[in-house]
Amino acid sequence: MRKILVVNVNWLGDCVMTLPVFEALKDKYPHSYVAVMATIRLKGLFEHNSYIDEVIEFDERTAQSSLNSKIAFVAALRKKKFDTAFFIHRSFTRILICFLAGIRERVGYKRSKTFFILNSKIKAPCINSVHRSEYYFHLFKASGIMIKNSIPEISVTEREKKYAAALLREYKNKYKYMVAVNPSSNWILKRWSKDNFALLVNKLNEIGCAVFLIGTKSDKPVADEVESKSGKIALNLAGKTTLRELAAVLGQMDLIVSSDSGPAHLAAALGIDTIILFGPTSPAITAPKGNKVHIFKKDIPCQIPCYKLDCEDNQCMALITPDEVFIESEKILTGNG
Repeated sequence: MRKILVVNVNWLGDCVMTLPVFEALKDKYPHSYVAVMATIRLKGLFEHNSYIDEVIEFDERTAQSSLNSKIAFVAALRKKKFDTAFFIHRSFTRILICFLAGIRERVGYKRSKTFFILNSKIKAPCINSVHRSEYYFHLFKASGIMIKNSIPEISVTEREKKYAAALLREYKNKYKYMVAVNPSSNWILKRWSKDNFALLVNKLNEIGCAVFLIGTKSDKPVADEVESKSGKIALNLAGKTTLRELAAVLGQMDLIVSSDSGPAHLAAALGIDTIILFGPTSPAITAPKGNKVHIFKKDIPCQIPCYKLDCEDNQCMALITPDEVFIESEKILTGNG
């Protein structure tokens, strides 16, 4: 394998989980050229990674939405002369594109839909019987590529560190602790209530915490409402940072509190103490990997993971109280956790 393309998934948390495969590929094939195909919004996650030689943007919703743009992408990809592609993303379109681009070895999970365009078909483990990272790793392990270090790591450049330091300087001089709070999630049932987040923010403020709200542009309405309910936010950064700027900011934090979401995985990979509030999803399947991950999960008589989108009481999240999250936060911040 001289030129390897890894076709990745579209979600931040899951992409963070896949980062160890790039180290494993370089370990197995130290002289290979390794690229990743990723959406534009996640490109930053793979930049400045010493195990990745190139990030190739592919976004079926924007840049490659038309047939002509897909044809142009196939032509450009063919010129790069990759000999092997691993499909973490199971998309028929992506596999077909790599087939048309002349990539000879196409490795993916066995599915009837893509059976005829994969030439190395791996039997997938049951997706809800193993941690999601292990589900992704199995594709490579079955191909003889061992994952020696399964904990993702993200590095921040010196320039990015300077950006974050300048942004946060006045707060570091004024407050004792720096805490990031992610009040949103791509799935409403995974969200803690805005009132609970506001109460937590107020309690954190009382012990000398500068609290920063984070999230994407689509998360901004939720963050704005938490800010309005609390009134004690140091800075609302929702929708105001790129992915790499967010990583740089999180790298300056003493703690992050989040739902089961992409930013929680990002923080854990940066080695930041991360409290994650789990409700309808299972920590055994989707919790971030890391040495400073703290899980809140209530025992309830529901099947987890739960996909009951019309759930009215959302008890799995409602039973987690601001007081208990604050107590755990204070323990971590004071070194007693």
